Amino acid sequence: MAILRFPVFRTADSSASRLTGGDGAAASGDALFAQMWNELKPGLRRYLLRQLGSIDATEDAAQETFLRMLRYQAVGRIAASVVADRRRYAKSRRANDHCAIEDQELVSDAPQPDRHVDNHQHLVLLQRAILALPPRCREVFLLHRFEGLSYRDIAHRFGTSERTVENQISHALAVCRRALA
Repeated sequence: MAILRFPVFRTADSSASRLTGGDGAAASGDALFAQMWNELKPGLRRYLLRQLGSIDATEDAAQETFLRMLRYQAVGRIAASVVADRRRYAKSRRANDHCAIEDQELVSDAPQPDRHVDNHQHLVLLQRAILALPPRCREVFLLHRFEGLSYRDIAHRFGTSERTVENQISHALAVCRRALA
């Protein structure tokens, strides 16, 4: 990048002198400096965005460049220096290894370990209770609950009444409830 040189703007304002290290360069309120900054800002932001890859980092670096320009008035060297400083800082802080907390899922939908153990124990108890049912009752229960057959379909399959199927499923549910109690 070519080195740009800017004229030194003199001001009688003592606050500008303090801002710029006492060299008398214009503060941000100076109209000529503000005009120059507004002309340079778009190109500087594009350069910084290409170098830094982040809009937030670009805005911070542009602000830092502006402040240094007030002191040194050499935007090309300053922008390159700001980029180098930011890269050193990011490397020392391992910034690329960090991720924004907004992007992270902080709550898991997975059950907690103790809940997982409880669920497994309940499953074992239910399996034992179902296996302990009389064979016909077990078969009716499994057909209804796991195969999704209606009472009518089950009754038709076994040649019994729907009421008998209903009684067998009620019995199976009662056994399962007692097993979990």
